[in-house]
Amino acid sequence: MKLHRFSVRMAFRRNGVRLMFVLLASGVALVLANLGTAQTDAPGEPVIIPGINIAGWGQVDEVQGRLSRHVGPKNVPAVLILHGALGVDGRGTFYARGLNEAGIATLEITMFPPNSPPRDGPKATMPHAAAALKWLAAQPTVDSRRLGIMGFSWGGLMTVLMSSELVQERLGQNVPRPVAFAPFYPTCSLLARIFMNPRSAFYNAHTRMSGAPMLIQVGTRDDFEEGERTCDALVSMWPAVARDHTIVRYIEGATHDFDSQGPGMNFYARLSHGGHGGMVSVVPSPKDAAEARQAVVNFFVKHLNP
Repeated sequence: MKLHRFSVRMAFRRNGVRLMFVLLASGVALVLANLGTAQTDAPGEPVIIPGINIAGWGQVDEVQGRLSRHVGPKNVPAVLILHGALGVDGRGTFYARGLNEAGIATLEITMFPPNSPPRDGPKATMPHAAAALKWLAAQPTVDSRRLGIMGFSWGGLMTVLMSSELVQERLGQNVPRPVAFAPFYPTCSLLARIFMNPRSAFYNAHTRMSGAPMLIQVGTRDDFEEGERTCDALVSMWPAVARDHTIVRYIEGATHDFDSQGPGMNFYARLSHGGHGGMVSVVPSPKDAAEARQAVVNFFVKHLNP
């Protein structure tokens, strides 16, 4: 495992960028939908969150979620958890428990039913995340100045995107801006292409990445990536202030969804291997999952100061 901190700008190839973001998100989701992971609710009490409208990106009437915290001080920091393409599947529960024990509240929301991601891609689920952040900041037990966000795969993509000031402005001034971000295996090589695709809803969002701390955790055998350390190329596209506050934690030998709570899988994905297509292996690794949870807890403890 290696930690990389970025401080120099690197060139990134722009040629051949033709893949639309909707195809990326939908394609990954449709493949993973066949894995059949059961839905597992996060700990805490169920909540219903009022919806919100994001012009051009869509509207949600209400958002369901689960808010969890340990008994303690009244004003605590909180982390919003965003699930992957399979829906709520147990990974949020795994991390929420560690964060709760560290004195950090968690809110895991449901953005779509199991195996039913929207065809419009993550821009369609941005209203869910925005509504959740707005609601979370208004809770009397939560400190609105100490909010973080984390997510897995689909949710990891959203987590990266929501660190962009361009995206934050699109969500609106009444949506609080998280102060720390922790995406898990956000398919960096494909996301880099999306930032540079004029047809993408998130075109050029990388030029406005904020200086908020970010921890990316990804395996070196993630078959959705194009190479072992492609998150380096993604982060190298960002402004210096964002690079300087980003750490990529590479987990040697780990696959996509290495912290899955289900069985291992092998399947074909047409958008794997950086969009070229091919076989994908998912090998759950309890050891790597435990270390990743400790890393993300340490990260949020440092930056949210519970």
